[in-house]
Amino acid sequence: MEAKKPVKRRRKQAGERTARAICQGLLARALPAGAAELGALQAVAEELEREQGSPPDLYQLMMLVQLQKAMDGDTRAATFVRDCAGDKPAGEAPAPAALSAGDRALLEKLARRLEQADGAAAP
Repeated sequence: MEAKKPVKRRRKQAGERTARAICQGLLARALPAGAAELGALQAVAEELEREQGSPPDLYQLMMLVQLQKAMDGDTRAATFVRDCAGDKPAGEAPAPAALSAGDRALLEKLARRLEQADGAAAP
């Protein structure tokens, strides 16, 4: 039998950052005048290009687009930005999924089978 090879994890390359780091950095910036206008984050993208000496990468642009959507009133984008920046409320958990009638029927059938198996195994 062959020995399993260890799983190699991808190492972050120099200059590579996480969504959280990018989001926090963008959120910490002072916005230019007229930031409420559509496309105001173009100035932020240009500023990033000057600072980095190269155009923003796709990851940074994706975050800028989400920021723009959030500023335009998209609450899902605002939630994404908040969560990416590490500000997700601690108590927030996904809502439990409701059981369908089919799910309930399946659970009842399983319970009956378990009861029968327990009854047959008892002396």
